[in-house]
Amino acid sequence: MVSPETRPPRFEWEKSSHGTWERDTEECEMFYRGTMRKGSGCYPVTGSATFVSNSPALAITDVKESESEHYVDDAIRKAWITLCYEQPTLRSRVRYDETNGRWRRVYTTFNNEDEQKSWFNSTFKAIDTEETPLGWFNKEVASFEVSTLFYVRSKKHQSTVFLRCPHDITDGVGVLQLVNQLFGHAARAYEQGADYALPTWGDEHTKLSPCLRLAAAIPESFSEAKTERFKEIQTQNGAIYNHPGLLSLPSCPTAITPNPSKRQRVPLLVSQAISEEILCKCKTIASGVSVTHVFMSALAMALSGLQPRKEESYPVRYVNHSMINLRPYCCDPYKSPKHAAAPYHTVSAQALGIDLVVPGYSSSIKDVARVNDLASLAIRVRDYYKSVRPASSADEQIVLAPLMFKSLTAPPDSDPHAVSDPPFCPVPLSSLGNIGSIVSKSHGPFQLTNVWTASEPIGAGVATFLGTWDGKIELSAVFDTRYHDADYIKGFLRRILSCVCKGLGIGEHLTSEGFLVNSVGHKKRKRGE
Repeated sequence: MVSPETRPPRFEWEKSSHGTWERDTEECEMFYRGTMRKGSGCYPVTGSATFVSNSPALAITDVKESESEHYVDDAIRKAWITLCYEQPTLRSRVRYDETNGRWRRVYTTFNNEDEQKSWFNSTFKAIDTEETPLGWFNKEVASFEVSTLFYVRSKKHQSTVFLRCPHDITDGVGVLQLVNQLFGHAARAYEQGADYALPTWGDEHTKLSPCLRLAAAIPESFSEAKTERFKEIQTQNGAIYNHPGLLSLPSCPTAITPNPSKRQRVPLLVSQAISEEILCKCKTIASGVSVTHVFMSALAMALSGLQPRKEESYPVRYVNHSMINLRPYCCDPYKSPKHAAAPYHTVSAQALGIDLVVPGYSSSIKDVARVNDLASLAIRVRDYYKSVRPASSADEQIVLAPLMFKSLTAPPDSDPHAVSDPPFCPVPLSSLGNIGSIVSKSHGPFQLTNVWTASEPIGAGVATFLGTWDGKIELSAVFDTRYHDADYIKGFLRRILSCVCKGLGIGEHLTSEGFLVNSVGHKKRKRGE
């Protein structure tokens, strides 16, 4: 690790001759910049919160509904301004420095009130719609270059905010921390009303977040031993990927093919009763087996079940990498939510390979079941996660993070979203765990009823996400309408859940209508309905 005295100066924020604050970008940021689709402003990550507001004080004074909505709108507007002052990196951009031939992250403060108004009007979007906020999000959300807050108001549904940021500015955990802070500011603005004081811009540059290399004290150069170690890992990964039956989600023949295509999100919410049963049964498999390990295994099983059948059974392999949250391993004060506007994470250097068998028409069901056993697969996934979990701030997963991001970054003249023919559609899974440990459910008059985060798939892939909110597991997916449609993806998510429930012996799974059914197929309503 590197001491503060030897921090690479090119990564330090410094004031330029133009009056802007600038620093060089590093590998994590450049990976996400390189993943940007043509014609889009950035490669995005989204944090979303659906909410209701209920102020006892306003109820007592018999305030009209329209006035109450005004108070809510005003509070969220003020909260966005305050959040961007407290997290100024949200307003930064990446620019190419022609003079030095390097990409630089640039922050510019406001010189006058007109500049502030122009920024606010371009980054705070209040939308009124008759459909669900997610329906609007899937159909209408536009591209953007800088962090933008979409405040979607609906007469028929609860209001929702979508905080959308370039992924080179933050990550899944970070954007959830930002959502939590947004509602904290909104609660104070709502309760204080006209007495709430907006921040005075000018000194916010002191709050700018450093890049991952500085936050985690990663040396600028690597020893020969570290470089050789990374090459060794890459060779091992090559062997894992070198398999004739790599699993992919078949593309959907009924997929919509608009020009351009859209990325849409589909959620599958599991009832609290079934969520509790899944959590309980996971613990009985073996010590340390978690919901994440079980769903990862079930995802691989679901993919194998969608592969074409042949006369004889044949082997297939699911490959994935783990996303690792590095915030706990960063130096103070960067490990705190005060630096949520920074992508402090990495992709595991080692790949996970899960081997399964696609049964043939003439194969033994027992033999296939012995290989495709959820409990056995989950234990193997547990062991993998344990092996890549950092043991300390000096762990190789942290030190090798720049090399890992560099290896994943597409060459400048290539398209990272280019797709083979026929399309190969990988399905990675990212797990956020208990989202309630990051985002509080209650913020003064604001009660959050659903919170999630998601990024976008690369190429023809489908990005899946696992999280728990308010005691309920939610499995979701973001897909490209060029290769799949919503009904197909919903069916795939249900297939994963079915593999989980069957493998754990719960005996219930979801049908396409969204009911829970028992093992003999009799429909019954979800518990609590």
